[in-house]
Amino acid sequence: MRFTKKALVWAMISVFAFSMVLTGCGSNNNKTSATETKETASQPASTTEAATETASEPEQEKLAPVELNWYLPAAPQKDTKLVEKALNDYLKDKINATVHLNFVDWGSWKDKFPVLLASGSNVDIMFTAGWSQFPQSVAKGYFADITDLLPKYAPKTVENLPKVLFEGARVAGKIYAIPTSKEIAHTNGFAYSTELAKQYGLEDQLKAFQTKIPTLEDLEPILATVKAKDPNVSPLGGVYNMNFAMTFLDFDPVGDQNIPGMLYKNKDTVVVNEYETPEYKEIFKTMHKYYKAGYVRKDAAIVKDGAPDRKGKKVFLLGGTTKPLANEEVGASYGFPLEQFSITTPFITSNDTQGSMNAVVSSSKNPERALMFLELVNTDPIVNNILNYGVEGTHFVRTDVDNVIDFAPGLTGQNSGYFPNAFWEFGNQFLNHFTKGQNTKKWDLFKEYNDSGVPSKILGFNFDAEPVKTEIAAVANVRDELLPSIATGTVDPEVFLPKFNARMKQAGLDKIIAEKQKQIDAWLLTK
Repeated sequence: MRFTKKALVWAMISVFAFSMVLTGCGSNNNKTSATETKETASQPASTTEAATETASEPEQEKLAPVELNWYLPAAPQKDTKLVEKALNDYLKDKINATVHLNFVDWGSWKDKFPVLLASGSNVDIMFTAGWSQFPQSVAKGYFADITDLLPKYAPKTVENLPKVLFEGARVAGKIYAIPTSKEIAHTNGFAYSTELAKQYGLEDQLKAFQTKIPTLEDLEPILATVKAKDPNVSPLGGVYNMNFAMTFLDFDPVGDQNIPGMLYKNKDTVVVNEYETPEYKEIFKTMHKYYKAGYVRKDAAIVKDGAPDRKGKKVFLLGGTTKPLANEEVGASYGFPLEQFSITTPFITSNDTQGSMNAVVSSSKNPERALMFLELVNTDPIVNNILNYGVEGTHFVRTDVDNVIDFAPGLTGQNSGYFPNAFWEFGNQFLNHFTKGQNTKKWDLFKEYNDSGVPSKILGFNFDAEPVKTEIAAVANVRDELLPSIATGTVDPEVFLPKFNARMKQAGLDKIIAEKQKQIDAWLLTK
């Protein structure tokens, strides 16, 4: 899981304290694909290699060498060049391509990727997502239409990937990106240090949330205990952003969740101003109460990066997404064990099906080879695990248990020269090795999770923001200025929420909502 990642979009803007991970549908197609992928991942490497050849052997022998540049959001890695060498040595006989991994730190990603795309720079493959302007990038012509190329250059990916993901990647009926095969639903919740829970005597209370979904109010006894036991630890984290209310309410975003105007979860297709709903008002009131009680750090409204406090055990409840075993992934990167509980039920939106994808850039001189590489990323466990774990013997070693690895001696997730901890970005997660101590039933749990997801009533809808882009920019300015202090509980919502909504309407919020409703109504007529 990625507390921060799905998502979700919390991961991108530090709403979540652990990884964002989006997406999914419990369809029969998904069930079959997940099972098939799991079986492929469990095969010995030599068997899988033979089963994942890209194109015919004679055709491969004629391929001229090419270089491919892949851009992804992740912490830059010290040993990237070492990993590239291992990857490219393997790729030479496969597709005769040299791939360069370009990791862009999260703080710069939002500003850098549009510049790269607009400039026509030397980019062949670009990570993208619904929360990272995927529909907008398609509309601007930045991504290649790969609908007809996929069956020829990535046939096994097409065969194995859950169909709902490809449907979610379509824009106007065309496919512009290959989604990552991973969790296909989302749930929100919290992670916490098992060590701190034991220290505070909260283990039993927190375990009760495994079977009973708590409300924000249900957390108050937990928060009060943490405050009393250790004033140096902030009881409630993950609130350092404007969308914290979405943790509990899980409204259905219509396009980018940073653009106001949402649907009630599984209710109808009527777009509402979420900030005027009784549910949002109650969340804001409770947050103000918690802020005054000292459960939220005093500077929450201006915090830009909560990661140091999370990793330093200075925050107890870490808000984020809670896919199966997400706590293990983030705990491994933090260096201490985490437990988690969910506060919403599995839900599938268009943002989930577009939560993690890789697109071939329109300006690429080698789109066919880029797809051949992405085919290997999604079907070849050797390629997939080099990308995720680095070089065997240098960054990781095999254990006595089949398909289970460990960090190389002396290394951890914190000091390894290569550990992006971005599994959800590197293609088919069902190919990932298990790490020592990890639950080897992980992919079975993912399958169950995917099957339990309830789809949105507008799954597959893509909002075109172009007609109201001026209003969106104006609304965003108001939102950035006023909402953080309301969302974190810093100010009294009874006083400031009406002023906020008035300013949002002056900036054009009603026009945005009307445009969203118009497009949804037109889309529904085509179904």
